[in-house]
Amino acid sequence: MSAPARTPPDRQAGAAVLVAMLVVALATLAASSFMFRSQVEWRRLETLMRLDQAHMVLRATDHWAASVLHEDALHSSVDYRGEAWATQLPPIDAEGYRLSGKIEDLDGLFNLNNLATSDGKADPRQIAVFTRLLRLLRLPEALALYVADWVDVDNAPLSQDSAESAYYAGLTPPYQAANHPMVSVNELLRIKGFDRDVLAALRPFVTALPGRTSVNVNTAPPEVLAALVNGLSLDDAYALVAKRDRSYYRTTADFMQALPYGLTQPDSISVSSQYFLVRANIRYERLAIGSLALYQRGGQSFPTLVWRADL
Repeated sequence: MSAPARTPPDRQAGAAVLVAMLVVALATLAASSFMFRSQVEWRRLETLMRLDQAHMVLRATDHWAASVLHEDALHSSVDYRGEAWATQLPPIDAEGYRLSGKIEDLDGLFNLNNLATSDGKADPRQIAVFTRLLRLLRLPEALALYVADWVDVDNAPLSQDSAESAYYAGLTPPYQAANHPMVSVNELLRIKGFDRDVLAALRPFVTALPGRTSVNVNTAPPEVLAALVNGLSLDDAYALVAKRDRSYYRTTADFMQALPYGLTQPDSISVSSQYFLVRANIRYERLAIGSLALYQRGGQSFPTLVWRADL
């Protein structure tokens, strides 16, 4: 009976070396994978930490803006574009962050919620103002009735071509008319006749503020002024803006005296503002975030935060 074949020593040694090399390679791979995961996790934690810090800076910027508005109210009851609050904050670098921001007066825009009275009924005078604004912007005038139907409390269309819940119920997917004040201008995209192009054309001139508001003639664009004053041409509106840039209107009577002869005083105008939008942006390396905050200022009290949204 023959003895079993034996593996030569050099072959055994070679196999052992291969096994050892494999073990080292696997250990190296595991270590590399662990280090990679650790670096990724550390980077994620660092990003989250930077993000938290950035949000804290944005909140501080909001509070700073509210303080500026409060200080302004303590010294003047008239708001115009030459005041400190209207100056855009230049980019500021600190601790690797770059911060910028500005305060916008929203009372200079047409408030879409003015299309309904305080008891929720459609307001014909404000509908006429909005219709003139649409005409100036070369947008369909019928949109005024569509928006008025959206914000008034009933489900009765203002015209045969208008739209209430019965119209929206026939869409896919179906939904109902709001029948209450708008929260955001973006809500226009849910209303008949509106798309993103129409919204983009209208956005610089309209807003959606809580309740009914007056238009500040010291900050309103020429298009809004021309819509407010029936019979005022856009050229004359630009002349009024040029005049106020030299010397702002201290009272509504000053504004009326500046109007061309024969024009009557419009409804709901003012030389002061309640609602201000604070825009803040912050950048750190590849991290970039922003926020919007709406503040309401009443008298000389500290402004109240209405809402805040991250961008």
